Amino acid sequence: GVWELTPVTKQMVVQPGELHEARFVIRSHATVPVVGQAVPSVAPAYTARYLQKTECFCFTPQDFGPAQQREFTVRFIVDPDLPPQVDRMTLAYSMYTLPERKLAAQ
Repeated sequence: GVWELTPVTKQMVVQPGELHEARFVIRSHATVPVVGQAVPSVAPAYTARYLQKTECFCFTPQDFGPAQQREFTVRFIVDPDLPPQVDRMTLAYSMYTLPERKLAAQ
């Protein structure tokens, strides 16, 4: 595939209500510039609403040059209302290539 996404922060212990950050490295294997969109997923799925991202590379499309590697940070807070039986959450991302944006000449 075009995209390779590696978590720099493999796992962390989080304190509900506190701001945390995790880092990811994303590499494009495309030979031309591409625009990628990251789509997050949280497991178990029902815990997603307790993970509040305050800053994320998934909020906007990201431009990559040919074979470029970039590092990104996601900042998040786990809601203190997280059910007590949840002892682990997994945050993952899928990268998608967006269609080329053509600029219309006026």
